[in-house]
Amino acid sequence: MLAVLDSARRRLGGRPVPLIAVGVLGTLLVGWGSCHPEFAHGPAGWPSELVNAVGLALPLPWNRVAIVVGVLLLAAAWWMLQPSETTDADGSRTPGRRTLLIALALWSLPLLLVPPVLSADAVLYADLGWIVNQGQNPYLVGLTGAGGPYAPHVDPLWAGNGVAYPPLALLTDALVVRVAGFAVYGGIVAMRIPVLVALAVIAWVLPRLARDLGLDGDRALWWGLLNPLVVLHFVGGAHNDALMVAVALLGLWVALRGRHWAWGLLAGPLVIGLAMAFKQQAGLAVLACAGLPVAARLASETLPRRVWLLGWRSAVAAGVAVATFAAVSLASGLGFGWTAWLSLMGKAGTAAPFSLLAQAGELLIESAGGDPSAWLAAVGTASTLTLLVVLAWVLVRFADRPLAAVAWGSLAVSVLGQSMHPWYIPWSIALLALLPLTRRQFGWTTAFLVAFAIWNAVQTVVWHSVP
Repeated sequence: MLAVLDSARRRLGGRPVPLIAVGVLGTLLVGWGSCHPEFAHGPAGWPSELVNAVGLALPLPWNRVAIVVGVLLLAAAWWMLQPSETTDADGSRTPGRRTLLIALALWSLPLLLVPPVLSADAVLYADLGWIVNQGQNPYLVGLTGAGGPYAPHVDPLWAGNGVAYPPLALLTDALVVRVAGFAVYGGIVAMRIPVLVALAVIAWVLPRLARDLGLDGDRALWWGLLNPLVVLHFVGGAHNDALMVAVALLGLWVALRGRHWAWGLLAGPLVIGLAMAFKQQAGLAVLACAGLPVAARLASETLPRRVWLLGWRSAVAAGVAVATFAAVSLASGLGFGWTAWLSLMGKAGTAAPFSLLAQAGELLIESAGGDPSAWLAAVGTASTLTLLVVLAWVLVRFADRPLAAVAWGSLAVSVLGQSMHPWYIPWSIALLALLPLTRRQFGWTTAFLVAFAIWNAVQTVVWHSVP
């Protein structure tokens, strides 16, 4: 398939306008299909008569077809818009950074005012923001526990449960719904405002990091920011992972700013601690903060000395990051109640291998009239142990390349954990965009990215079609 798209790209002669138009058509179809009331959890569809009317203008099952076709068009346009691997006669690349950013803006435009696409998590964010604004703690009250305008639209799967989101994510939600005047539909779509700020930060910092590391900033931008998972799940789905990615990348950039030890062991990890307060997965980045300033020394040392050097530096950096995270949590007044809800991460079925294993076993045990709780606990333990072994191997294998350790390690966390949502993957892709990957590594990772985006679209529409 990629070979066919490459052939089409060559026939277009590097002209970006048709490709940008194809991507706009793709996101327009995704947005239109997502307006259908079947994707809402409220008693009367989306809390907007206009949105419901627009959605119903594309009746079942054509709204589902539109979403899948739209994702296919977006993925094809993105692949064909990739910058050339060689420079032109004037030293530039085609397409350049300006064209890529215009493409991102235009592809995002049809998604800005439609309901959240391929996931209703933005509704949960709005409800969490309402709870905080009522002076209550979402970790204790639980979703829908404070009533309010967003509660009727929360997915019943999560109603009554707390969340594992850390405090800065909840405070951001509270600020957004307050700015939106607690409007029901407006508060939900306004959850994209922090995402757009995050994407602006990523667009600024990612090419700079790439240049600092001796790589092509335009290709890093194309792969790490413009990819379909970012457009669909950061912009379209308004997921708070975008803020974590932006702040964590800033932390890496800060760590590389100077030769003094404080940049990598204090300043960078402090920013990583703030990123963790948006999403805890940023914590692994302390390895890169600690290791990048001494990357040349790590590469020249023997394995035992290399592991020791990276180990003690990472321990110091982790201490700073955790202390920052703890300070933010305490200052927020929300505390550490998110720890009680970590087990809910595997409640929604995903394509993670251990999740599929758990679901299959649960179905068989329940069909036989048994209790699957022991099986689910065993699979959870196996997932955790497998992940720890793989992470240990990654850290030793890439002890001389700390950024690679974080990139591949973060991907392992997403794949081998009990839930693998598509909005988890852009963090790993942004990091991999800062590595000199082999052609095979780039090919397999890109194929996974595109296949996962398409599979998620198909899985979403199929799941909603089941009574």
